[in-house]
Amino acid sequence: MRKKRWFASLLVSAVVGLFFFTSTALADETAAKQNDPKLKEDEASVTLREIDVRGTVRREELESTSATVLGNEDVVGRVYNQPLDMITLSPGISITQYGESGVAPAFKIRGFSAGHGTGDVTMYLDGIPLHDNGHATGYLDTGMIMPIEIESMEIIKGPASVYYGQRAAGGALPIQTIKGGDRSRLNLRYGSNNNIDTAALLARDDGKLSQVYAFEIFHTDGWRNHSDWNKQNGSGRWSYVFSDNFTASLNLRAYNAQWDSAGYLPRSMNLDPKEAVDDGSGQYNGGKRDRYDGRLWGNLFLSERSQLTAYAYGTTLEHTRWQLGNMPTIHAPAPTTGSEQWNEHNSYGSGLTYNYKGAWAERDATLTLGMTYSKEAEDRRRWRLPWGTGRVRGSKSEDVSFDIMNTGLLGEATWQILQPLNLRLGGRYDFMGGEYDNHMAAAGAQSHFKAPGYKEFSPKAGLVYTPLERINIFMNYGHGFSMPGLSATQYYSGNAYDLTKRDQYELGSRAAVTDWMDLEISYYRIYTRNDITYDATTNTNEPIGKTRRYGLENSITLRPLSHWRLHANYTWQEAYNINNGTATVDNSGRRITTVPRHIANAEMAYLPPEGLGGRLKWRWEGSALLRDVSAVQRDGITPNPAATPNRVKAKNISTVDLQLHYRFNDNIKLVFDILNLMDQENYGSQGAPNAFGDFTYSMQPPRTFYLGFDIDW
Repeated sequence: MRKKRWFASLLVSAVVGLFFFTSTALADETAAKQNDPKLKEDEASVTLREIDVRGTVRREELESTSATVLGNEDVVGRVYNQPLDMITLSPGISITQYGESGVAPAFKIRGFSAGHGTGDVTMYLDGIPLHDNGHATGYLDTGMIMPIEIESMEIIKGPASVYYGQRAAGGALPIQTIKGGDRSRLNLRYGSNNNIDTAALLARDDGKLSQVYAFEIFHTDGWRNHSDWNKQNGSGRWSYVFSDNFTASLNLRAYNAQWDSAGYLPRSMNLDPKEAVDDGSGQYNGGKRDRYDGRLWGNLFLSERSQLTAYAYGTTLEHTRWQLGNMPTIHAPAPTTGSEQWNEHNSYGSGLTYNYKGAWAERDATLTLGMTYSKEAEDRRRWRLPWGTGRVRGSKSEDVSFDIMNTGLLGEATWQILQPLNLRLGGRYDFMGGEYDNHMAAAGAQSHFKAPGYKEFSPKAGLVYTPLERINIFMNYGHGFSMPGLSATQYYSGNAYDLTKRDQYELGSRAAVTDWMDLEISYYRIYTRNDITYDATTNTNEPIGKTRRYGLENSITLRPLSHWRLHANYTWQEAYNINNGTATVDNSGRRITTVPRHIANAEMAYLPPEGLGGRLKWRWEGSALLRDVSAVQRDGITPNPAATPNRVKAKNISTVDLQLHYRFNDNIKLVFDILNLMDQENYGSQGAPNAFGDFTYSMQPPRTFYLGFDIDW
């Protein structure tokens, strides 16, 4: 087990850095005060305060993309099966609920998978990456997210942003929490299956010091047998204004979760969905996680129009996952051995960013320059769980450790070429590497591997044209990449695959047609080289060459009457293999599996300041495939169509959610929620049928009731 001295070193380094910045700020304060105070205040509020204190995403970048920005009012006051469900408020998002309690769901943005076993989309919470490899590569444990504390969330689609490199080829989801103010919030929920959710937020500004505290305590028995889940979240943020020129902040976060899971249901057994699938010993799938995060940043205003931001973060995680042997089926009566997966994941990072917002040649202009560094260190061990013994460790099957390092240089500028035309140009250069040790290698075998040292330049460009005051036309291009899987043969050895590279082209428009109607439409095409997919036949990740994705996203928002809001969006998307295939199956020209062709959302809301209000939301995903392969396989094996169908369609997903609430005043609200009102049997993880026509699946929760109480003062 790795020693955790890095955390103390990080804090010492951060304190030294803060002392340096504070000294610099105080030395410059006298000179700054010679400026007109009123001018300084106005200019700072218009220019610098619009620049995010992390030196990351700014509004200028988002304007030339189809990104969705969700505010506090969009995500608070709702009930979610998982916190990640909030991103379905953006067009083109699909989510796979595993139905395994504390196991985080997976999701797709424009056909790129993330969250559970892939690294195509990155996610940040207050500047700290949420991903780890505790259960699978690029795993995003979104159970750490507390909706009550969210200030804003950006859903950036494709590799459009210059601020994110590795793991952002399919998009980025940065979340910012509330940093100050004077507010207190308490949300209480009790629902079916003994669902208990208590969350609170306390924020105070006291002169130069801002303090924010948030916590959540959650428990559910689960709608299936043996599917309980307990989690606790806590966070604290302290910001201090040392001078007019310098502000610093410290963020701390803790997360704990424990759960049991009922397992996946073999279709051939025709079981009641509430039944638990175990190994015959009375023990069940499950897991536990403990994670602690810390981040320190300093923000130095160099002038009314420029600032320097420095930050450092660290995170430590211990993860255990029990997956017991598969339950026998009619066609496969012999039980299989399960596994215990244990990981310790430590990571830290730092960065420095310069931001300028002013004018060049009497035209509005911005400039961002930055550099970032991150390192992840992980120990991974696996044990077999013999059939019938439950969570009793058997022989060790894996014992490895690895490091991943990434250094990035970034730059971006925007310029108002003409009054209606704004140009954005940028790029980033990433250096990646690492080392891998196999502690179970046989005597004389190679046990130490070194990554080949990847380097990649990612250009970005965007254009915003405003022919009329209420209409914006935008277009952008972005190049992105993702690294191969974390195994000795795929990542570190001389046979390592090349980077997966993606290029996105996007054209769209936003229009405020009237004071009560907003429209948005965007069309995109994404081309991928050196793509990698999982081949169930060989149980390995294999290259599939080039892929193509394209689609159309539409949304409309209506406010026809006071306090009424109607919103609907529809996405049509296609995802295809252009050429090549796995070693056993020819995928050329065939659809990429598990990508829904159609996604639609509609919501009607009546939200008066007092009295009775509510929301009615409908969601539908359809026309995805589980298998789409040619009849003749590459190795000369012709499958029996009756036993192994070549084309298998996934079940469509349809849900209706209802909320009624009564607002007594601005501070107190009583809420009543029903999720999955029509009690649809929506399937989550769906595996393609095997040679016997069997597959296992999970189901999203059936109709669920919640009664809640919100206080905001």
